[in-house]
Amino acid sequence: MLRSEKRYGIFEGMQPPAPRGMEAEEHDLDLVERVRSGDHGAFEALVEAHLPRVWRVVWRILRHREDTEDVVQEVFLAAHRALPAFRGESLVSTWLHRIAVNRALNHRDLAAERLRRAAEPLDPASLDGPAGLAAFGEGLSPTSSPLQELEMKDLSRRLSECLDKLPPAWRAVFVLRAGESLSYEEIARAVGTAIGTVRSRLARARMALRRCVEGGTL
Repeated sequence: MLRSEKRYGIFEGMQPPAPRGMEAEEHDLDLVERVRSGDHGAFEALVEAHLPRVWRVVWRILRHREDTEDVVQEVFLAAHRALPAFRGESLVSTWLHRIAVNRALNHRDLAAERLRRAAEPLDPASLDGPAGLAAFGEGLSPTSSPLQELEMKDLSRRLSECLDKLPPAWRAVFVLRAGESLSYEEIARAVGTAIGTVRSRLARARMALRRCVEGGTL
C-alpha cells in the first residue's frame, strides 16, 4: 500500500484537488530530476503530490475499490520505471493521467468479471463546473432544503449508475473533463487521441448520460 493513501484520506472519500499551477509543474520537473539522481524521497514527494488526482481518475473509471487500489499501485510503479525516458514533452500531471487512464481501461477489459458497482454514489459536488452536472443543463447546486437534498441524492445515484454503463472510452474523457477539469488538449494527450475525437466522445457521453439520467437508456 502506498504510504500516502491514509494521509490523503483516500479510503474515506476525497475532496476535489486544487488546480495545479505552473509553479507546481516546475516543482514536479525538479522532483523528476532528483529521482533520476537517486533521491528516493523525491519520488515519494511526487507520489504524494499526484496521488489524489490519480486515485480519482482510476476510481471513476473502475468504480471498484480493490481494483482501484491495485491499479493506482501499478500506475506509480510504471511511472517510476518510465521516469528515465520522460523527456518533459508534456506536463508531469498529464503524463501520469495518461498512464492512469491506460492502466484503468486495460484493467477493466482484462478483469471485467470482477468489477462491481461501487456502493457509494458519485458525489455531485465533485462534478461541479462547466463540464459537470451543468453540462446536463441541470443547473443544480447544494442547498439546505430537505426535498432538494433528496433530489440531489437521487440524481447522484442515477448518474453513478449511468456512468457505469458508458463505453470505457467515453467514460475516460468524461471523467477527465468533468471530474478533473482538464482541457481538451490535456485529455487528448492523456488518452492518446486527437482533440476532435475527445470532443466527439465527450458530446456522446453527455447525451447518453442525459438520456440515461432522465430514465431512458444509453
